[in-house]
Amino acid sequence: MTKHWSEDSYWTEAADRYREQREGGARQLVLDLEAIERGLYDGEGPAYRAMEAMLSVHEHEGMDGYRGAPRIVLALLQILSEQGLNTNHS
Repeated sequence: MTKHWSEDSYWTEAADRYREQREGGARQLVLDLEAIERGLYDGEGPAYRAMEAMLSVHEHEGMDGYRGAPRIVLALLQILSEQGLNTNHS
């Protein structure tokens, strides 16, 4: 059985950062598509980690319960919005 997504700080900390931004009044996230594409195929990157997290929702929660799927999506958006923040562009 897959480890539950809520036991992974990658997701819980990103969800916390998202919540903090929303509570601070943020209404938009900006996505740097070039930065996202650079890490998209990395096996430890957000795409594959999201797949594993959603698998844990399917295995542990089903369609009812903790509502992990929406939380993972919001955390993923936060992570993707942060991808280009520390990247220098020429």
